[in-house]
Amino acid sequence: MRPPFAFCPVVRTRSGTDLRRAISRQAWLANRARNALHRPAFIGAISVATFVTAIVSMIVVPRMQSRPEASVPVAPRPDTMSLLVNIGTARLRAREADSTLLAARTEALEVARKRAEDSLATARMMDSLGLNPVATRDSLTRHIAAVDRALARAEQAPLPSSYRAVADLPDLRGHPRVLALVDSLDDIEREREAFGAIGGVDPVFVALTTRASEIGRGIIALATQRRAAAAAELAAMQPMPAAFFQAGQVDTLPLLAVRDSAAGAVQEVEAELARRRQQAMALDREEERLRELANAVPPPLALLAAAFVLSAVFGFGTALFRELRNPRVANAQELERYHGVRVLSTVENTEPSVERGRREADRAAPPYFDPGAEGYQLAYLALATDHPALLTVTVTGDDPVIAAVLACNLAAVAADEARSTLVVDLDPRSSASATLRTRAAPGIADVLAGRAEWPDVTVQARVGRDKSVDLVPRGLGSFAAKDVVALLARDGARLSRYYDAVVVLSSPEIILAGLPAALPSSDLVYSAQPALTPLRALRAELDQLRLAGAELRGVVLWDAERPLLATPRELTGKARDRSEPAPATAGA
Repeated sequence: MRPPFAFCPVVRTRSGTDLRRAISRQAWLANRARNALHRPAFIGAISVATFVTAIVSMIVVPRMQSRPEASVPVAPRPDTMSLLVNIGTARLRAREADSTLLAARTEALEVARKRAEDSLATARMMDSLGLNPVATRDSLTRHIAAVDRALARAEQAPLPSSYRAVADLPDLRGHPRVLALVDSLDDIEREREAFGAIGGVDPVFVALTTRASEIGRGIIALATQRRAAAAAELAAMQPMPAAFFQAGQVDTLPLLAVRDSAAGAVQEVEAELARRRQQAMALDREEERLRELANAVPPPLALLAAAFVLSAVFGFGTALFRELRNPRVANAQELERYHGVRVLSTVENTEPSVERGRREADRAAPPYFDPGAEGYQLAYLALATDHPALLTVTVTGDDPVIAAVLACNLAAVAADEARSTLVVDLDPRSSASATLRTRAAPGIADVLAGRAEWPDVTVQARVGRDKSVDLVPRGLGSFAAKDVVALLARDGARLSRYYDAVVVLSSPEIILAGLPAALPSSDLVYSAQPALTPLRALRAELDQLRLAGAELRGVVLWDAERPLLATPRELTGKARDRSEPAPATAGA
């Protein structure tokens, strides 16, 4: 949804030109704020309600809460003494379990120390006798592992160096057979080196290589025999019984479980104690807050000032929000930019003229008549320039009373310009009759019903010392819009022969029924009120009037106090002495 200040409808003038005039955001917001300020009653109502609410919430309610009987009850304090006793008992049990576990571990260390001393003495005795099974087993295991590594190397790399490594094992190093084989291997190596220096492939070199391999296999065979003998001796040795190692051990696992259980009980009791202490602290803070609230006595003047400022801000903010949601006409410039229509003039409050007050005819004139006002003069000039001979214009608006005052003042200006003027009142409230202070019946309703003719219903009203206009009242009773349109279409041309200016006061419903086509001219003047007439509703209504055939000449802004007129019943009950019969030419 686009913001309202960025919206500008497309309106075409008589020449067909599109009017797309942007309204700046600053100007739009300034106009909305100005319109909001023009609603003092609404702002006052909202401000008073907000002021009362603020006073009640800031003064009355706190004072009621400060009374002892209105204070908030505080929950009872949680019991922590029993938890302190329980935590003492749990800690004592935990210390006892630790002491028991420590004693058991000390006993186990003493037993292990004695067992180690006995084992060391036994090992020393067996070493002196050469019966140390542990050392023998370790020696045999290391020997077998060394033989396996040497044999694996010889298998992977059958070279003289690998064979010498096997022969260099501790068990084979002094063996006569191994010594002889190693010497033979050295001799063969020297002979092969001599052949390798000469170069070429010789059968003797191949034979020497084969002989070296056979010697190596002999060394490997002797090493394999020695390994088998060591493995048989290792297998024949019995391992030391496990009872020898486990003798004298102390089982501390049950004691450790007891210690852990006691420590867990201590942690649970401490957590519960911390929780209850936090709850007690929260209750203390709540009591302190309530105590401060009961003892707090804010300055009344400060509270009244705060409530006044808050109510004023909230009232204006609400009015501004409603204005932004449903913007209203602000001034002529905005209306011209927003709708692309011409603003003929603006009617404002004027000071009463001293010159007019000197004449009896002026003092007896209707109070809302001021033909010399600039707003009415400008509007009349805008209409009369295009119609120098016959001026026919329809006046309507969102407020029928304002439209009636505007129509009668335009007729008075036309009378000052020496035009014979006729005012036709089609408003249901007979606003034109109330404005001119004439009777409301008989009128158009009687003509439509066949009870009277135009000369019978036409009444003359004075608008100055020597000026008057003719008025056709609406009459009492209701009638259909299409019937009055048909009547004006039939007699409109005849009326235009006897009058130089015809001002028709009509409601929008009758205009939509086809009134512009029934009159000699389809010119229309619309009256709007700044800060009261909605922009969107005004646009929709003007579009409908254009579609009905009306040619909008412009809008007149009414920026003055709203007139107070009499009702049709009051007009009928008060026959005016100044109402005179119509001239003979009116019904010819």
